Amino acid sequence: MEEAAAVELTGVGVRFGARQVLRDLDLRVRPGELLALVGPSGAGKSTLLQVLAGLRRPDAGVVHRSGGERSTTGLVSQHPHLLPWRTVAGNVALGLAYRRNGGRWPRPGPGGERVARLLEELGIADLADRFPSQLSGGQAQRVALARAIVIEPHLLLLDEPFGALDPVTRRDLQDWLLALHRRRGPATVLVTHDLDEALLLGDRVGLLGTRPGPIEVVPSSVTDRAGLADGSAHRALLARFAADRDVRDVRDLDADDGGRAPGRSPGAGTGAAVDRRRVLQVAGSAALLAAPFVAAAVTAPPAAPRRQGPAVGGGPLRVGYLPITDAAPLLLAHAEGDFSAVGLDVPRPVLFRSWPDLAEALQSGTVDVVHMLMPLAVQLRHGAGLPVRVLLWNHVNGSALTVRPDVDSLAQLAGTTVAVPFWHSIHNIVLQQLLRSSGLTPVLQGEASAGAGEVKLALMAPSDMPPALAAGQVAGFTVAEPFNAAAEVQGIGKVLRFTGDVWKDHACCVTVVHQRLLDERPAAAAAAVQALVAAQRRLRDRREGAARTLSDGGYLPQPLAALERTLATGPDAAYVRDGAIQHPGWQQRRIGFQPYPYPSYTAQLVRAMKETAVVGDTAWLEAVDPDGVHGQLVREDLVLRAIRSSGGFDAFGSAGPVRTEVVLP
Repeated sequence: MEEAAAVELTGVGVRFGARQVLRDLDLRVRPGELLALVGPSGAGKSTLLQVLAGLRRPDAGVVHRSGGERSTTGLVSQHPHLLPWRTVAGNVALGLAYRRNGGRWPRPGPGGERVARLLEELGIADLADRFPSQLSGGQAQRVALARAIVIEPHLLLLDEPFGALDPVTRRDLQDWLLALHRRRGPATVLVTHDLDEALLLGDRVGLLGTRPGPIEVVPSSVTDRAGLADGSAHRALLARFAADRDVRDVRDLDADDGGRAPGRSPGAGTGAAVDRRRVLQVAGSAALLAAPFVAAAVTAPPAAPRRQGPAVGGGPLRVGYLPITDAAPLLLAHAEGDFSAVGLDVPRPVLFRSWPDLAEALQSGTVDVVHMLMPLAVQLRHGAGLPVRVLLWNHVNGSALTVRPDVDSLAQLAGTTVAVPFWHSIHNIVLQQLLRSSGLTPVLQGEASAGAGEVKLALMAPSDMPPALAAGQVAGFTVAEPFNAAAEVQGIGKVLRFTGDVWKDHACCVTVVHQRLLDERPAAAAAAVQALVAAQRRLRDRREGAARTLSDGGYLPQPLAALERTLATGPDAAYVRDGAIQHPGWQQRRIGFQPYPYPSYTAQLVRAMKETAVVGDTAWLEAVDPDGVHGQLVREDLVLRAIRSSGGFDAFGSAGPVRTEVVLP
């Protein structure tokens, strides 16, 4: 007789008003298995988790749990949501107290020994007395997982638990989760947008499409815990899935393995996690699927193009971006027809969740053109060996250090935590320059001492920064717009200093492509640069309607008021009075648009990167020659040609292709 399912859905449907999110969904989660669910944003993954958790009653169908009313469910989301006033042990014990109190919020009680044993088992006993502000992102997520499993749940639900982590920490946590699952073995459902992660962790992989309908579930095509498969079932599934569910661009799934099914090395004996990782690397599975599976697609319809130029061959050119105003030229070039005007077929740009996701999509060929942090582009080429090329700058300035309303000086940040969006970013670089200029010391691990003049820097997703500031979890954050403007509009923070007032007209994000685009489709690359330069020229002259286009067109999700504040035509005199602008003679806008990638900036940026503390390996930086990076990383000829055809350097407020960097913290 077949073992009873941990949870089983039959004919489940969920609607939000007139919108059908899930329809006729059957799903059976077996005891002890780890089921990974993959799908684009809007496919209903989070809604499905709510149904599985019992947080939402389906509009149709039946949900059956093997434990009935006594069934318990643990839930872990992308962000750990630890209570900042409780220690690690206290946060983990919270689950026990809640369960012991009949599902009501807790009263004091026993459980300390059980928590201590679990922390010891999970290898995090040394964190027991720390507070969340003293944890790294990976440590905090381990604690969140411990809090979920301390109640010994019948079902463990993981909603992109590693999505906010850097790639190295993410890999460590994936291996840690596999080891945890082998020991504890609860039925587990993992939602992820990363197919590599699904194949690595899942016993089976389920695929949801953008159209509601039955879910497809198959064994992992790479390996399972009993052995290895040749991938044919997975390949057939994806082909059928693409045809039936409006998913396009499913790639050739044949691994370049000479026709052999990948297998364990003789005598390896290193366990499933290591073996799966090796198989994924051999199979090159990062390129298995295209954008619908790794990105969050925005569903608003594209604006009609203004005109169509002679077609540039080679098929569609796919654009990827993060939802910040640094991406404005790419988004407006699509919305206002600049791509069409130069003959490019550019589908609606695809919104990604994080810089690692965007970098992985570029590497795999999921997208062709992206905007990217300039320091990250340096790291990818010189640290990771990825042949990326910078074609032009997307903008200048456009970032700030935002703090609580009661913070009036950098000195008041001593002993506090300030969030940064990415270690290799101009935000982290400029923030550390500011701190050092005020006699403060940035620290990345442990607790910051106010007496020693230390400021703790913590990695945080931009969308989490304003809520964290409002909740008092951080004293400030530095990030691209419009998150600084959003904090001002909401009345929860103020700009202490604009980064462009520290490093005059610095670049943050730049347009980046893989070398293969330049090799295989040079005309498309040149046309894309022409379109982006035209979009920047128009942005300089007509800012008023840009914010509404980005908002109404569904390209950026932030409030219109924040977008309008970011793209305002000139600086507010109040910023000069309050010290956010200390160099008013520079006459800079909050965000400016100038496409030429100055060699002097590239060299100065690499020097600054060498002086900036980051978490992770920086040995590769030691061998990088600041004066040699530009020629290897940046392709100048295309943007020079486009600038000349768009009115020359004067049209962008520049005297020419040479400048001296001005950095005055």
